[in-house]
Amino acid sequence: MEPARTSKPLSGTLPWTRSCFVCGEANPRGLQLRSRVNDGRVVLDYRMRETDRGWRHIVHGGITITLLDEVMTWAAILEQRGACVAAEITCRLRQPISAGRQVRAEAFVTGRKSRMILTEAQLVGAEGEVLAAATGKYMPMPADQVELCADDFVNAPDAIPVKHIFGAHHLASCS
Repeated sequence: MEPARTSKPLSGTLPWTRSCFVCGEANPRGLQLRSRVNDGRVVLDYRMRETDRGWRHIVHGGITITLLDEVMTWAAILEQRGACVAAEITCRLRQPISAGRQVRAEAFVTGRKSRMILTEAQLVGAEGEVLAAATGKYMPMPADQVELCADDFVNAPDAIPVKHIFGAHHLASCS
């Protein structure tokens, strides 16, 4: 399926937060990764760490799903132009992933159903092999929750400005 088109295409590094497990720059146990928008898809590159293992030789499935959730959440946010949260994620883990392996997570919006934003994502290896695939349903974050998150974003000169993604009416306290 092809990515759905947002009202105003963006390209470049997405903003990040201080506290998020995946992108939070101040989260000492987090992954501290940066997602980007490329040709209508949200993309995230990652090398699986030794500490990501579940079994002795295999990365924990929760890490795989976390990476897919991150890119699907951002795809939904870009479509909504507002904060979104997961309502449902379905994931098919196709191959075991070893620590040290380089992967890329990619996601895009496939449509809308009422308030839900529908997404798809894949985790692919360096040779393009699909290691995991997911679909997700995302919904707008409740307004009272958005206010709790607004000041967590880092405004960095090398990232798309938060206001270009969320607009003036969302995350009003971000500067």
